[in-house]
Amino acid sequence: MGIETETIQTQTKADLRARSLLIVVLELIVGGIVLLGGVALVYFSTDTIGMSLGVVHAILGLMAFPAGYLLLTGKPGARTLTLGVDAVIIAFSIVSEIILSTVGSLPSGPFLDSIVGTAVAVLIAAIIVYELMITSFKPVRVAHTESAGPGTPSLAGKIEGRSV
Repeated sequence: MGIETETIQTQTKADLRARSLLIVVLELIVGGIVLLGGVALVYFSTDTIGMSLGVVHAILGLMAFPAGYLLLTGKPGARTLTLGVDAVIIAFSIVSEIILSTVGSLPSGPFLDSIVGTAVAVLIAAIIVYELMITSFKPVRVAHTESAGPGTPSLAGKIEGRSV
C-alpha cells in the first residue's frame, strides 16, 4: 500500500511540473507574439496612434517574459503577476484592434496579420488565465536544481555561523 501511494504522489508531482512547464512555455510564446506584434505595429503604422499602440504592445510583451520566468522558478507572487499581465494583454489587445479598425492606422495586409496575431495571443493568454485560475493550481518550481550534497554546508548555515 505504501509503494502505491508513493507512486501516485510521484506521478501527481510530475503532472504538476509538466503542467507548470507548459504554462511557462505558453507565457513565453504570448510574450513573443505580443512583442513582435508591437514592433510590427510600430513599423507598419501610418500614424502616431498606431505607433503608440505598438509601443504599449511591445512593453506588454516584454512584461510577459519576467512573469514566465517567475512561474518557472516558483517565486511567490508569480501567479498573480502572470494573471495581471495576461489580463492586461487580453484587454489591451482587443481594445487596440478595435481602435486600429476604426482609425485605419494599418494598410489592409498588415491589418489582417494583426488580427490573426491578436487572436492567437488572446486565445493563448486566455488559456493561461484559465489554467492559473483553477483553484488546485499552484506553480511548482520547475527549474532543476542540484543539491550541494550531504557534506557541503549550506549558505544559511554559513550566515548563521554554523554548519548544517
